Amino acid sequence: VMGVIISPTRELSSQIYNVAQPFIATLSKIKSALLVGGVDVKADVKKMEEEGANLLIGTPGRLYDIMERMDVLDFRNFE
Repeated sequence: VMGVIISPTRELSSQIYNVAQPFIATLSKIKSALLVGGVDVKADVKKMEEEGANLLIGTPGRLYDIMERMDVLDFRNFE
């Protein structure tokens, strides 16, 4: 993970994700993921495991939930 964007609501997270996509598309090595409540967390975990992402955009609760469920997401050394 090279970046995390946290917003307080899933609507704002979705807007940020959608606005960022044209910019992210120009960066060949960047893959983003939208992680918000209201979607099955197991589906988010499966998608992260299969596709991966290095830019996470989401709400605090869902990001925390994903961190707790996936050993590969460890932000302790995040700068």
